[in-house]
Amino acid sequence: MAKLIVISWRDIPAQVLVKLGRETAKVQLSHRFQEAVDRAAMRAGKSGSEAYLADWKRSEPRRCADDLHAEAAAEAARIEARYGDDDLLRLIRSHGLEQPTGDAVPPVAGGDA
Repeated sequence: MAKLIVISWRDIPAQVLVKLGRETAKVQLSHRFQEAVDRAAMRAGKSGSEAYLADWKRSEPRRCADDLHAEAAAEAARIEARYGDDDLLRLIRSHGLEQPTGDAVPPVAGGDA
């Protein structure tokens, strides 16, 4: 059984890999994802190559069917459909990090609340 991995910079997906033994299929997400990574990295002050590279990560591998190219293309299409331009803009503004959902308001530093 093949394994599917999504490569991301912080929480912004960038590429889909599907591996089976020594074979690998790769699908790079559209340019808007790379642009979001670059913009978020600049906002986060990660312009140096070491700092930038340190935030790349791989998802936990998950099993998928053995048609490597079809699986990679299908996952890339799902990711493309899931992230609209507003979603990517939100990630850019939050320095590439997903913000927790919920109604909790973080405490104000130095506040007495």
